[in-house]
Amino acid sequence: MTTSVDSWCYVFGIVPAGAPVPASDDGGPAAGLRLVEVGEVAALVGSTPADRGLGRAADLLAHDRVLAAVVAAGTPVLPMRFGAVVTDESAVEAELLSKHQDHFVAVLRSLQGRVQYTVNVRYEQDTVLRQVLAEHPEIARLREIDGAADTRAAFDRRLRLGELVVRALERLRPAEAAAVIDELGDDFDFRAHHSTAPDEVLDAAFLVETARVEEFENRVEELARRHAGRLRVRLVGPSPAYDFVEDV
Repeated sequence: MTTSVDSWCYVFGIVPAGAPVPASDDGGPAAGLRLVEVGEVAALVGSTPADRGLGRAADLLAHDRVLAAVVAAGTPVLPMRFGAVVTDESAVEAELLSKHQDHFVAVLRSLQGRVQYTVNVRYEQDTVLRQVLAEHPEIARLREIDGAADTRAAFDRRLRLGELVVRALERLRPAEAAAVIDELGDDFDFRAHHSTAPDEVLDAAFLVETARVEEFENRVEELARRHAGRLRVRLVGPSPAYDFVEDV
């Protein structure tokens, strides 16, 4: 027997059995939201579009919106990555829930009453560049050389200047990142991500007890206030604890 595409289940995440179900969306994977339950756990699933594949920006937004609604309701959730599809509800029960039930129960208990916040901290480029030039005279001298001419030598100087600035920032970053962690409080469980840009000081996820959400947000606000003009601080959350669960 062949399973039709329109019967496939889009899996948003794993929640406790009996958890409240967010209101259904008008279309995309969030259509027809429901629970598929086995014992103490359930998969929150929707229906895949019958007339097209997944992958539109609207599908990703629907994924994030549904999981945000689960978190807002105070429900612990083991979030699935965007695009998790299982053939039908029987497969959800047999291949996902029954097979991993003990693991899911343990993870959901560990996430009960906790949410993720992501903090991204970057240098204000003009400010940190002045610091680099003051601390590294050789970089300042190279920058003063007229590089406007469109010559190979000018190109090489600009390339060398960029490399030296990036290296100087890389030497600054570890101590700066550690100081940010100290200010936010290392009493929170956190996961630091690999920096992806020269001006990025820290990108880290924090697992915060819901009873301490206001405290954590206040710490981030104080960090931003204290370092205004030198650091730019961005806070995202509360959100599902993507960084604190293993992919199934």
